[in-house]
Amino acid sequence: MAIISHSTPTRIGAIPLFNLDAIKNQQILNKINENILIANEDYKIVFINDSAMKLLAQIGPYVGINDPEEFIGRDVGEFHGSRPQKILAKGEFPHSASITFFNKFSAEIMVDILTNNEGKECGFILTWKDVTEFEETLEENRKQLQILDMPVIPLSVDSAVLVPIMGKLTEDRLELLGEKILSHSAHQGNQFVIFDFTGVSDELDASIAFHLQQVINALKLMGVQSIYVGISPEMAKSIVLNGLHVNVPTFNTFVHGIRYVWKETGFELVKIEE
Repeated sequence: MAIISHSTPTRIGAIPLFNLDAIKNQQILNKINENILIANEDYKIVFINDSAMKLLAQIGPYVGINDPEEFIGRDVGEFHGSRPQKILAKGEFPHSASITFFNKFSAEIMVDILTNNEGKECGFILTWKDVTEFEETLEENRKQLQILDMPVIPLSVDSAVLVPIMGKLTEDRLELLGEKILSHSAHQGNQFVIFDFTGVSDELDASIAFHLQQVINALKLMGVQSIYVGISPEMAKSIVLNGLHVNVPTFNTFVHGIRYVWKETGFELVKIEE
């Protein structure tokens, strides 16, 4: 298989061109600090450069392969399913994609066609950038953000908690909110949950309102009353225009909301005379 065409030394002015005939193609590929694999027309791996060998030595044991040389002759589909073959058979080249292979490792790949000296297609070259560690870092950061997102804050009334909601409301955030507040209410015996929307200026569409109502309904089944405070004019307008229903007590500010909780639980704020 010809990867780099042969050439004979010539001269441009006084500078001779480099003679590639004196260098083996395999040596060139091994000097490149990229993970490179070459497959033939039947999608069988026929070459793995030194950089890719080191990577496969690390991940091979996860699929029962201790010697990376054993990947030679195996189908590229074994790495990440039938999708690569479809790309190779029908895709436009060069083709780049983000994939997960062996159901564990993440990679950015680039695939291109190889041709021989006659210009006939004879195989494929894959460059493979391992981004598993990067993806794991992102996932860990995402989990940490989830822990910090929408905190559940205890109040002076033991049976009530405050959930400040800030930023853009999404279905994923509301799903996380539901899991967090339902678990907290089950363990702490909450009777009231005050949702403070002061930090949300976006409009409330039907999909987000539906998911929020699911959280409210689940809390209601557990005997927990939900309260909305701090709804902005923009959010209030969108609720009305979309014909959405808010079946919970609503108050302009948190102060008004907590006073409602005090009244419902028999507490009142009394000034102590000195």
